[in-house]
Amino acid sequence: MNDIAQNKALIRLADGTVLDPFIVRLLGQRGIVGQQSISAFLEPKLSELPSPFLMKGMEQAVQIVANALSNKHSILIWGDYDVDGTTSTSLLLRFFKYLGCNAQYYIPNRLTEGYGLQEDALKRISDRNSDENRVLITVDNGISAHSAVELANKLGYKTIITDHHTPPREPVPADAVLNPKQIDCPFPAKNLAGVGVAFYLAMGIRSHLHSNDFFDDTRTAPNLKLLLDLVAVGTVADMVPLHGVNRILVRAGMETLSQCSNFGLTALCRANSLDPTFIRSEDISFQIAPKINAAGRLGVANRAVELLIADTKSDGQSIARELTKNNEKRKNINIKELANAIHDIEASEKTSKYATVIAGEYHIGVAGIVASNLVEKYNKPCVVLCKVDGDTYKGSARSIPGVDLYVAIEKCDELLLGFGGHTMAAGLSISAENIPKFKELFDESIYEQTQGKVDKPTAEVDADIEIEDLFKNQKLRQLHLFEPFGQGNPQPIFRDSESRIVEIMAIGKDKSHLRLRFGGSGRKVTDGIAFGLGCLAEHCRTNKDKEIVYTPSINFFRGKRSWQARVTSIEFSK
Repeated sequence: MNDIAQNKALIRLADGTVLDPFIVRLLGQRGIVGQQSISAFLEPKLSELPSPFLMKGMEQAVQIVANALSNKHSILIWGDYDVDGTTSTSLLLRFFKYLGCNAQYYIPNRLTEGYGLQEDALKRISDRNSDENRVLITVDNGISAHSAVELANKLGYKTIITDHHTPPREPVPADAVLNPKQIDCPFPAKNLAGVGVAFYLAMGIRSHLHSNDFFDDTRTAPNLKLLLDLVAVGTVADMVPLHGVNRILVRAGMETLSQCSNFGLTALCRANSLDPTFIRSEDISFQIAPKINAAGRLGVANRAVELLIADTKSDGQSIARELTKNNEKRKNINIKELANAIHDIEASEKTSKYATVIAGEYHIGVAGIVASNLVEKYNKPCVVLCKVDGDTYKGSARSIPGVDLYVAIEKCDELLLGFGGHTMAAGLSISAENIPKFKELFDESIYEQTQGKVDKPTAEVDADIEIEDLFKNQKLRQLHLFEPFGQGNPQPIFRDSESRIVEIMAIGKDKSHLRLRFGGSGRKVTDGIAFGLGCLAEHCRTNKDKEIVYTPSINFFRGKRSWQARVTSIEFSK
């Protein structure tokens, strides 16, 4: 190939940097080839987002809100207690504040009220509000709340539903519904998180107000990019596919997060030894999201919202410390309830073959986490039902890849008091008398989808490469452009059978983790961490022939940021 042809074949970033051939090969393995596709993936642009008015119901929704703003009618935002719900709520609260409107919000108590639009609470709030013309906006919930929406209509609310869960067959009777999963909705991105739908509502409102001369010398149009840090956190936490529109939103949101404009998120990062100027998706998944979630799991989700809308650094720092402590309490509850659940499953004489369904007096706040833990242990869909009142049980369900949880539960709907969710996660309520039949029918429904064949998930290795060769600045910088990682864009995994372990130390309270240092053919030494592999310390010292599976990660210690190899498994030849 001559020099001109070779130069044309090179893939370049927007700044002219040539992509490393190794990075180009990794992209090719993911089906991303050619300059145009690679540029769109590595450097997504907000300008590529589809119009908010492609979403069914947007015109009606923005008209309702614009009328409320013009006439100073009250606005109530009804959220959910998980990360997606609290970030959605906080996003709209901040947005309306930018517009000069102090909207109110309500999030049900997970332990005493449960999920979604609650009629009793709605009545109480309505009785305290004398405004006859008012607006109710749900975020991350409401798509199945038929009776509660009917009540809202009777109480005089103009109701806007924003949700991303699978809609039921019967449409909810709201004045406007925003949900890309509506059958006849032309919006191209069907897998937005709830916070993504809320952001699109803000986009639509801003566009409408701009077109109608709402903004002038006294009122400046809000910069919506400042809200994208909340979109990034909520979207990554809700584990929706991270490609297309979601990738654009999250990538831009991580840039906003690095600017430290949200006092609460910045404080939460610092309280958990994270560098807020360089956050990765795994930091959101394993550090930031659990702390925000912990508030709702212990029945105080409003504290998460207060963190995310904090107006001062001191408020952010105070609440961040509180949520971090709450997460430690949540961990202890989870350990106890998971042990109880495993005991109940293994003590049961009759166990479902294709799914795990358990019912007992478990803590409702950790039902979803326990279900996830059981999916990981038994590799089949799981439902954890918690006794909440008399003969009523409420619970959470989690699935495995290839099994549509919503479809499976929908086939059992005649036995349920209510349910909602999507492919991988759902919630439901049921009477005690119907639980045995539900177990049987749910198991049959899972079998219909799997035919009894479920492969144990294994991490696919993207490439064989020595740690020393991968841990070069240009490769790591370009590999970082693959972010955000998640569903639809897994974190690259590498294998190394050549590097030597030159230092090893078991760490942690119970010595369950390993701190490692790797040496290659050169003089460079690379730090590493292996969570949960402390039991292999002696094997690592005595066995020279080993295969290390790893991925690049970030260590932030004493204000300094450095790359390290996060080891996920070590296999020995003997």
